[in-house]
This record gives sequence, structure tokens and C-alpha cells, in this order.
Amino acid sequence: MGLKIAFMYLDVSNLGDLVIYETARYIVEDILKKNSIEGYEIVPIDIGSFRSRNMNYGKRVIRRVLTGVLRRTARNRLFSHCFPGVSKEIMKKIWHLTPPYRNYIENEKPKLEGADIIIFGGGGLIKFHRQNFHYFLDDVTDYAQKRNIPVLLNSQGIEGYDEYNLECQILKAAVNRDCVKYVSTRDDFAMLRNCYIDNPKIVVRGVCDPAFWSAETYQAQKSSTGSKKVGLNVIRTKIFGEYMYKVNREELGEIYYDLIRKLSAAGYSVELFSNGVDKDTVFIDWLLEQYPNLQKEYHVTVANPVSTKEFVGLLAGYDRFMAVRLHSAIIGTVLGVPNVSLVWNRKQILFGDETGLQQNFITKEKFTSEEIFHRLCEAKPYKMDEAYKMSVYQNLEEQIKKWVIGEEKSRVQ
Repeated sequence: MGLKIAFMYLDVSNLGDLVIYETARYIVEDILKKNSIEGYEIVPIDIGSFRSRNMNYGKRVIRRVLTGVLRRTARNRLFSHCFPGVSKEIMKKIWHLTPPYRNYIENEKPKLEGADIIIFGGGGLIKFHRQNFHYFLDDVTDYAQKRNIPVLLNSQGIEGYDEYNLECQILKAAVNRDCVKYVSTRDDFAMLRNCYIDNPKIVVRGVCDPAFWSAETYQAQKSSTGSKKVGLNVIRTKIFGEYMYKVNREELGEIYYDLIRKLSAAGYSVELFSNGVDKDTVFIDWLLEQYPNLQKEYHVTVANPVSTKEFVGLLAGYDRFMAVRLHSAIIGTVLGVPNVSLVWNRKQILFGDETGLQQNFITKEKFTSEEIFHRLCEAKPYKMDEAYKMSVYQNLEEQIKKWVIGEEKSRVQ
């Protein structure tokens, strides 16, 4: 029988997450080809969608119970210290009642059967405040532990740590199981190494995001037509307050409006675009309704890509753009398209630090149309750091060779 690779990914409306999956898969397939590994099967396993109508039944009630338990336990240090095992099990049992988990059990987990190795391609999965990835990590690594299947967690985003938060500790236990052989991060290496990984057998590395391989994956490059089109990325306004600081929708709308007028006066055409997320496009609809002359007078266009190839091609066609979602910034950066970002999450700042583009990431105190316009016009194309780009490839290749074709393969079988 051939090699079976279980490839964990997020099938979500945010095309940035699908770019992570597709670029990581490109890297893995190139590694296999380079090392003459044939007859393999890559099986995508989704831990992100669960968007069917039936998934919403009873979800709000269950989430209230889950949130209530978390508040009563995670914030009570004495309770957490005295009953850590019982508390974690209660959290897991409540989660097991939710529609997303039941969908995973029925439709996705069976695909793990017979896997020789499990790979998480990348993304912000090592977090516990939102989206419940910690429960999926716990279930997958528990499954792998019982069957001696090696697990590689590639280019993970690390978003916070709390030793008294039960969900955080579920996550920590999940990534420290012996089946986990490798964990790399695209951003906060210090937090990963010092707070999360206690198991000395696990290889821990700092690497770039797999989306650094967007040009190869999608055969894309910056347009050479001399387009004077500028893209303005959008995001749902409430996300700022969920992660860093509150931003008023009306104030943000006024910034977009003034910025469009400045760009138009400078000879640019302007396009509002999303990463494909429906909740983000609501801001576009509101903005165009609030300022009807944006289309009539300034000829603003709208782009809502529906595929990763369309999304990458859209970014490649801009002269420059303002990002809000992280993977708009990453993809544009590696394609050589100058861009700046409105910051709502620490991961954006960390990306700026890793690439030396700190000046392109604008935090709330600088949210003015004048400041954004100035930085956007002054932004320069990124000069690719080839060693940094190769970090995700070489480290993943080292682990694949070790656990797929090396002597360690025989030890776990």
C-alpha cells in the first residue's frame, strides 16, 4: 500500500486560510517528488467549515453553557489548581455535544483511518480564545497517540497563553503528546518554546508562512502593465475590539472615504476588496450606501474573489494596496506588491518584525487617512529573503524524510 498523508486544513470562506493549505500542500508534494517518493495519497481533512444549516441547531445554547463553565473555572485559580483534570474533562464533554464536533466525527475523522503521517499545513491554530481549534488538536493528537502516527504541526500562528485557562491547558497538553514530532511557528517562537512545548522530544523551529510559496503554487507574479489601481482590503469592524482595541465603524468609514478621495486626486483608481469573507463584505455594502458618490464620482469598484487563484491574481494586479487580513499582506508582499496594513491582531506586527517591514503596519493611534495615504504611497516592494523563504521548506523536508522514509518510520510501525 502507498503512503497516506492526512493533511489537516480549514475549509472556510477566508481565502487566506485556503492559500495556507494549498501552498503547504505544494511544498509537501514538491518535497515528495524531490525525494523520489511515489504512490502517495494526500487526504485533506477539514477542521474549519461546518457551515451547513443543521450545524446551527442548538449551537448558541451549548456555547452559552461552555462559556459559563469557562468563566466559572478559568477565572477561579483555586478551582483550576484543585480540579484541573475534572475541569478539562467537563469542557471536552460539553464540546463533544456541539454540531461542529459531531460533524467532524461523522464526516472528517474517519479519513484519518490508515494514515501514515498527519500534517497540519499552517495557520493560526495554536490559540484558545476563539474558533475551538484546541479541541480539534486534542482529538487528532489523541487519535494519533493511540496509533503511533507521527504528527507535524507546520508554521503555526501562536496567539496567546494563559496557565489558568482550562482551554489553553487542553491545547498545551494536545501539542505535547509524544506523537507530535515537530512544531514550527511563523511568528511567536518565544511563546511556543517557553510556554507551550514542554516535551523535550519535540523539534521546535521558527519558519516563514507557507504562503511565501504563493508565486510557485499559483504561477503568479506582479502585473507589469503599469496599472494605477489601488486595492483597499476590508474586514468586519468588530474584529478590532475582539483582539486589540475597539474601532468605531463610522470613524473607520470616514477614513476609507477620505483615503479614496486622496488616492483619486493622486491619479489612482480604487477598488474595495475582501478575502472572500461574507461578514467582511458587509462593510463594503455599508460604505457604498453611506457614501453613494464613491461609485458615481470616484468610480470605486468592488472585488469579492471566490477562489484562491482569483484572490492571488487580484493582489498581483494592484499597483499597491492596503491590507487588513494578514494573508492579503503576506501574498502581496511575496509577489512584490507594495502594501500597508491596518493592525487588529498581534500576528500582523510579528509578520512585520520577521520581514523588516514594521513601518507598513499601522496601529490604531495612526488610523488617519493622511497617515495611511502617506505610508501607502511610500511603500516599496519587498526584497525576498531566500533563506527565510526556504525555512518552511527545509525544516518540513527534514521531518518528512525522517518520519516517512527514514529509520524513524520503522520505529513507529
